[in-house]
Amino acid sequence: MELQQLQYFLVAAKYEHITKAANSLHIAQPALSQSIKRLEAELGVKLFERKKGGISLSDSGKVLVQELQPIMKSLDNLPKKLADTARKQHQTIHLNVLAASILVTNCIIAYKAKHPEVNFRFVQSQSTIDYDVCITATLPRKSPGADQITLEEKFYLAVPSDSKYAKYSEINLAEVAEEGFIVMADTRPIRSICDQFCLEAGFTPDIVFESVNFESVRSLISAGLGVGFWPEYSWETAQNSKNMTLLPIKSPECKRDLIITHNPQFSGNPIVEDFYEFLIKYAMERKEHHTKLIEQI
Repeated sequence: MELQQLQYFLVAAKYEHITKAANSLHIAQPALSQSIKRLEAELGVKLFERKKGGISLSDSGKVLVQELQPIMKSLDNLPKKLADTARKQHQTIHLNVLAASILVTNCIIAYKAKHPEVNFRFVQSQSTIDYDVCITATLPRKSPGADQITLEEKFYLAVPSDSKYAKYSEINLAEVAEEGFIVMADTRPIRSICDQFCLEAGFTPDIVFESVNFESVRSLISAGLGVGFWPEYSWETAQNSKNMTLLPIKSPECKRDLIITHNPQFSGNPIVEDFYEFLIKYAMERKEHHTKLIEQI
């Protein structure tokens, strides 16, 4: 059973006249008659009753018309649906977000305000290459790779405002070696980076709580349950946390590189290119803005 046979059948059912149907289809009458006969043979039923001056649908033919009409309508609409899907895919940006979640979230909100037609899809995977833009972090390195932009970000030590450390102007990390640390879960790149800071200071952190989001870290530090690391600008500043103070770390040097990678496999999409440039500009502006806020705290 072929699609063309079904199309021919529906036209014949519409006109209930072989000659008129054949003329409408721009084919010879015998070709249409043979197509219908083959369809009837395949289905094992008569689809038309022959009558003087034309044909009429049999009961089986009427059922087939009812079943085919929504199917054929769906097929007629298929090219538009496929075109819409392709257009939507072209307007979808796939992000692999492994670091700087607040920075990225706020950037997307700002970008969507300007480009409401653009969609975003997220994944968090160290191994996937199925993304347009990836945001991750490492310890400082000499130079970025191809299709990458690196933004340096330093860390502060977040301490409860009622702790003895809150009055310090800066701190050596070794001074809090005996304190309990509130950290991000070890599934996040930031965790291994912060653990390395502690190792460079000569100790292994005593982890009293770990979380998958920075808000829990902030809340627990503010509640006086421990200390923790605080990225300079990719997290929200602590200015609204009255019970938490951010201290510059004098030693060791606590920094990381935020790496924004544009996947070269998808470099032909102008929407991705535009968002990539927007993200870089937004990140740099946020860095300047948060630096000023930190200086005021």
